Amino acid sequence: MTNFGTAILVAGASLALSGASAMAQGSETIGTFSRSDLEVALGANDTKWEAHPDNNSINVIFSNGFHANAALMACEDSDILENCYGTSILATFAPPENASPADIAEAVSAYNYRQNFGRAYVDPEGTLSVRIYIISDGGITRENYRRQIELWSMSLEKLYGYFDSAE
Repeated sequence: MTNFGTAILVAGASLALSGASAMAQGSETIGTFSRSDLEVALGANDTKWEAHPDNNSINVIFSNGFHANAALMACEDSDILENCYGTSILATFAPPENASPADIAEAVSAYNYRQNFGRAYVDPEGTLSVRIYIISDGGITRENYRRQIELWSMSLEKLYGYFDSAE
């Protein structure tokens, strides 16, 4: 085999191994969430984040510009956020100024009916909220964790469109 042929063979084998490694990382099953798992999933979705100054949650800015707050929940040790069985991510919005309570209720209902990556609601203070809660019970792959967060953030882009259809 020529040097050129050997180089192509080595390059091809290297590419195959790196692809297999990336696939293995994505298909790795995790039984509980850690802060590191959450940060890896957020980073894989091209987000920016920083620790919330008042608690153990993370302020998140998604690549589409939406802001949210992420927190690990149902932790065996909530002081160090270890062995957590849930991840909650919450985005809040001010409803459009011209939206009546009926318009808001109709838009929230339409969003919840059509978007299956979390739920929208109006909290007791009147803030429009959209939350996703991801559980690790029974195990979840890293790719599934990342993808659920990605799909939820994409669904946020559609929220205000439901107000247009409510008018």
